[in-house]
Amino acid sequence: MTYNYLKTLKATHQKLRLLCSDNFAMSVSFFHAVFVEARRTTMAQSELVRHLEDYLFTLNERQSGAFPKTAQEYLNDFAGSGYLRKYYADADEPLYDLTPQTQKALEWIESLQKREFVGSRSRFSLIFDLLEELAFETDLDDEARIAKLEAQKREIDAQIDAIRSKTARRFDESRIKEQYMQIEEIARNLKYDFAEIEYNFRDLNTRAMETIALREDAKAEVLGSIFAIEDEIRDSDQGKSFFAFWQLLTDMQRSARLSELIEKLYALESVNRFDPQRRLKNLKYELLGSGEKIVTVTGRLIEQLRRFIDDRVWVENRRILQLCRGIEKQALDLRESMPKSRRFTVLPGAKVALNSIADKRLYRLRTETVFTPRIEHRTREIGVGSFPHPC
Repeated sequence: MTYNYLKTLKATHQKLRLLCSDNFAMSVSFFHAVFVEARRTTMAQSELVRHLEDYLFTLNERQSGAFPKTAQEYLNDFAGSGYLRKYYADADEPLYDLTPQTQKALEWIESLQKREFVGSRSRFSLIFDLLEELAFETDLDDEARIAKLEAQKREIDAQIDAIRSKTARRFDESRIKEQYMQIEEIARNLKYDFAEIEYNFRDLNTRAMETIALREDAKAEVLGSIFAIEDEIRDSDQGKSFFAFWQLLTDMQRSARLSELIEKLYALESVNRFDPQRRLKNLKYELLGSGEKIVTVTGRLIEQLRRFIDDRVWVENRRILQLCRGIEKQALDLRESMPKSRRFTVLPGAKVALNSIADKRLYRLRTETVFTPRIEHRTREIGVGSFPHPC
């Protein structure tokens, strides 16, 4: 991290530009209230403008004239600076959502807040479990893997015996709170990661659209490049991880189990006291909504392919129709003055080879010659009068 690098980073990085902007407090607090606290990922322009007008009115009452622009002008500034992404979906009204850099900035600011309780035990347990799983799945010694499973089996049997003997230890309120905070943090980071994955996929999709728009090759070459980009999306480490997660999330049994576990979570009195807003109640639907946006991006690539094929076929058919109409027009022009020369098909300056069906030769039967692979030996009898007299 050199001086020049950090100076350039401060001037160009969207996250740092947001933190250093003049309207930092207003914009970040508004983003947090409208998107994070309301647990919204996308909002229509009319609704967002209405919320921003109310928010600016409240701030201007406290500090008169602090924010003189209109809500729509500030919204245009947010989109122009890269804090919000403006796009059009099926409706005519534009939609807005937070860019990944803005979400990372909000996440970092949230981490600066002082927390009364920090769950270090659950984080260390998670690290330890991940290391154990990684070591087990990469161990090439089958005997060691079997010994590890046998040890886990003995531990499970010991836990069963402890439950039957009423000596098993249960989570206390501190441990429940720690586990809940860890779940909430992972879920929040997962939604932030979804936004970044979506933007990465959008970049690849943009490359595909540029390829379609700029290349004039044959359909086979263009389609080959597009399919290569789609394979790049799915075969990348990020793509493999996401689509594996999406398969798990959309599985009916796992989805039902997730809903059941969340219901059991909020059946705990200590969790309800710690989280009265029930922030994880709609976790499954929030993850489905965020993941669906990524799947939609990849679906648009297929839609772009279909449009490309339709447009290219339409252009080719139109060209063929124009040629046919030109031939018909020339034929009508020549109807009144028929050519007198027999070589009426000769076009001056054109090098067109005409292959008429009348130029082809008629079919002729072929005669086959049968060769005998056997060698015949013949003996010739020589008599007295066989040779002429020497005289």
